[in-house]
Amino acid sequence: MHITAEKIKEAAEALECTELKSFMFQEPTAGPLTKPRRSSRSTGRSRRSTRRSTRRSTRRSHRSTRRSRRSTRRSHRSTRRSRRSTRRSRRSTRRSRRSTRRSRRSSRRSRRSTRRSRRSSRRSRRSTRRSRRSSRRSRRSRRS
Repeated sequence: MHITAEKIKEAAEALECTELKSFMFQEPTAGPLTKPRRSSRSTGRSRRSTRRSTRRSTRRSHRSTRRSRRSTRRSHRSTRRSRRSTRRSRRSTRRSRRSTRRSRRSSRRSRRSTRRSRRSSRRSRRSTRRSRRSSRRSRRSRRS
């Protein structure tokens, strides 16, 4: 089976492979088969320049990593602070809730106690009234 250029194009479109496409549609250029020889002086210079460029790039990368580390540390600190503040606020809300509950309980108790005392005072008043009446009756009965 013979593979045609059209079939290759269709396959590349189906795969959406950009590398294959770019390779396919390149102009056929016949470059030099042998590399031209350079003089020893020029090779030394190029080596030096590459060393310098690599040093610069490594320095830059180190700087960027330092910066990123600093930023991550800052973000960690801020998250810790926010967590602490949320914990504190939760604690305070819990405390306030507890105190409100306690106050409600105490107010309920005081209400109950006042009710009881009122009841008891009413009872005592009734009993004193009854006792007075009975004593009056007994006195009357004695007289007659």
